[in-house]
Amino acid sequence: MSKPATPVPVSPQNNENSSRLGATDLFMLLAVLIWAFNFSVVKIALKEFTPGSFNGPRLTIASLLLLLFLRLKEGSVAPPRGDFLRLLVLGVVGNTFYQFLFINGIHRTSASTTSLILTMTPILIALLSAVFIRERIHWVGWLGILTSFFGLYFVVFENSAGISLGEKVLSGNLMILVGNLFWAIYTVFSKPLLERMSALRLATLTLSFGTLFYLPLTVREIAALDWGSLSARSWAALAFSAVFAIALSYVIWYSSVKRVGNTKTGIYSNITPVLTVFFAQLFLGERIGLTKVIGALVIILGFYLTRFGYRWFKK
Repeated sequence: MSKPATPVPVSPQNNENSSRLGATDLFMLLAVLIWAFNFSVVKIALKEFTPGSFNGPRLTIASLLLLLFLRLKEGSVAPPRGDFLRLLVLGVVGNTFYQFLFINGIHRTSASTTSLILTMTPILIALLSAVFIRERIHWVGWLGILTSFFGLYFVVFENSAGISLGEKVLSGNLMILVGNLFWAIYTVFSKPLLERMSALRLATLTLSFGTLFYLPLTVREIAALDWGSLSARSWAALAFSAVFAIALSYVIWYSSVKRVGNTKTGIYSNITPVLTVFFAQLFLGERIGLTKVIGALVIILGFYLTRFGYRWFKK
């Protein structure tokens, strides 16, 4: 078992690990809103792009934007000497591996199925945090996670027999599931580094390293695409997904991990499928029925239990 990470010192004015909604909660809700909308954006873009030709430029644009912002804000983009290897490994795990599996997985399966599988994120993060850094989870928090997962079943599987086991869909489901594990590892093991560097620096360097290793996997697809035939909608989807779904949201995610911990950050991803369903109905024509509405309410209950339920038992 690894040595537990030293707690991050937080001054009273910045401590948002409380029962009240703070700036961190509001920013994470914004990130969740962006990510939920991004499911529809990606599915629309993949009607004209191939997975690699979309994701390669997307990651490159996001990396360059973050490097520029980091240079302006902190004066340097050089990784700390002692943390270079750690940042490189995290970049490959949380960006190269995860992004390759995510984009190819969502290309093969539906947005709703992808969102359901990604709800495993808080559970995986909680387990890895408990094992490797001994982050304590109140039993009400576990109850909230399970409650949310139960509600998500109704949101995604409304009037259906479950996930299709067709060859293409099954391979997509497995890609999303394995990618989800990589993202959980990435989130948990990034927290110790946040004790020594800013969230912006960590997000920027890991994304940039991950992109460098990802691009060689996409060269053929990028070269083969007829870029002149792309519609304005596809270009807009690429821009939105690069700037907001990656560059901005990564910084928000890391900042939340530093302020309120892995588990309470991870639970926000359980809200994403609820919003994804609504956006998918608007932009992809997916139907929203009563079962999904009930499931959404159960998810909201689970989120509340995980984020705030522990205060019921405080002495």
